[in-house]
Amino acid sequence: MTTPPAPAAGTVLRVALRATIVLAVAIALLVVEVTSRSGVAWRLITFTYQANILAAAYYAWTLFSPRADSRTGLRGAVVLYVVVAGVVWNLLLTGRSMGYTPANFLLHVVVPILAVTDWLLVGHRVVGPVASVGKWWHPLAWLAYPAAYLGVALVVLNRVGRRAPYYFLDPGSVGIAAVTVNVTVLAAGFVGLGYLLLAAARLRSANT
Repeated sequence: MTTPPAPAAGTVLRVALRATIVLAVAIALLVVEVTSRSGVAWRLITFTYQANILAAAYYAWTLFSPRADSRTGLRGAVVLYVVVAGVVWNLLLTGRSMGYTPANFLLHVVVPILAVTDWLLVGHRVVGPVASVGKWWHPLAWLAYPAAYLGVALVVLNRVGRRAPYYFLDPGSVGIAAVTVNVTVLAAGFVGLGYLLLAAARLRSANT
């Protein structure tokens, strides 16, 4: 059994991590807005920007409302989305999006690392004698938003004359067969990483 940090120390860590996430996203958006010709608006169609804005909104909410921490499913989804966005970008997209600019580094490296750190080190809501670390079905439910995003990327954007924002989801770039394989791999990755996050939270809860 490990000794949990003192409440005051835990509160400081919680506030510091979450305030830093909010600040990192805000700085990234501001930098893009003032340094790029197209600004932030058109980037809002990308999963990365949507996931990071969702993360900033959620963590800002937790700083002002203690009840927000009880939303374990939402908290896990936020962590999962920014982590997947960061992993995919670092593996596949650095050469296609200007590399490690300050904004890209904040959104694809800093925020995912801080979100995972918060998930692992900041306690989960206690219900009775145990902590709420998520339900077994949460990782499956967390697929809903990526699935909706995929539908928009493949159907809506193509019909209005815009290509899917990621080449590996664009049938015109890689073909329908490749998109099918890519979607399957991404779905498996989302679910697998989701269960890994739950397992890590349960392990931490068992050792505190």
